[in-house]
Amino acid sequence: MNKNETKDGFVSHLVELRERLIHSFIFLFVFFIVCYFFAEYLYGFLVEPYAQAVKDDGLERRLIFTALQETFLTYIKVSFFTAFFFTSPFILIQIWKFIAPGLYSNEKRAFLPFLIATPILFFAGGSMVYYVISPIAWKFFLSYQNLNSSGIPIRLEAKMGEYLSLMMRFIFAFGLAFQLPVLLGLLAKA
Repeated sequence: MNKNETKDGFVSHLVELRERLIHSFIFLFVFFIVCYFFAEYLYGFLVEPYAQAVKDDGLERRLIFTALQETFLTYIKVSFFTAFFFTSPFILIQIWKFIAPGLYSNEKRAFLPFLIATPILFFAGGSMVYYVISPIAWKFFLSYQNLNSSGIPIRLEAKMGEYLSLMMRFIFAFGLAFQLPVLLGLLAKA
């Protein structure tokens, strides 16, 4: 193999990588646009655990915004978060299609269970946060209110942007934590 063939092979790999990245970004962008039209409903879905945690405490609860653009930026964030959450399997497939031709068939068979388990476990981690962890966490955080103190009462006035940031951190943290079996499996195979 001469120097030109090596250079042409490298360039063709870069071209293929660029095409796969462009397809991934286009898919993410299209899904982001669709999600933006439903951003209010998506945000309502993410706020539901908080709403359930505070519905029986007898106080009028609300989420506030303190900057003029906060609601708009929050809807942008929730749209991108949802789009990335649901397009991540497609992006992983694009990465796999780029890497797979360079692997032997036994290596492909060894990696396939991990590729299937990765998005499933990530979604399981996100679901666990939404349905189990966040209701418990919101009750815990709300327990620090002190409405009957002798001084100034402490009452929560939650900001919508901060709530969304905390919820996204929880979902990503648990999604990544649920990747531990995949990581341990890969280390065991190595």
